[in-house]
Amino acid sequence: MLMEGKTQLWFKFDPSNRFIKDFYKVWNSEVFFLAIEDSLLINLYYSNKNYFKISAAKTRMKKDVYFLFDIVTDVPDARSDHRRYDYIKYTFVDPERYK
Repeated sequence: MLMEGKTQLWFKFDPSNRFIKDFYKVWNSEVFFLAIEDSLLINLYYSNKNYFKISAAKTRMKKDVYFLFDIVTDVPDARSDHRRYDYIKYTFVDPERYK
């Protein structure tokens, strides 16, 4: 969990680590996930989007990859603003393309 200004940010807990496993399937790096988790959350928060992109140059399959999330803001018993990012899936199709 990360506090950005007065807003709490976090990825939904997933005991199967599906998001992290999918992330490493496509990202061509060995960087430990916890080292970049805060940067991903801040990127999602300030972009006001429900996805982030890894460019083709940084993926194993040399294609742009988009990681999609549901943004939950009505978490019970929270006393401050918050955003929980629930992982949906990754895709090779730009989410902006179909808006």
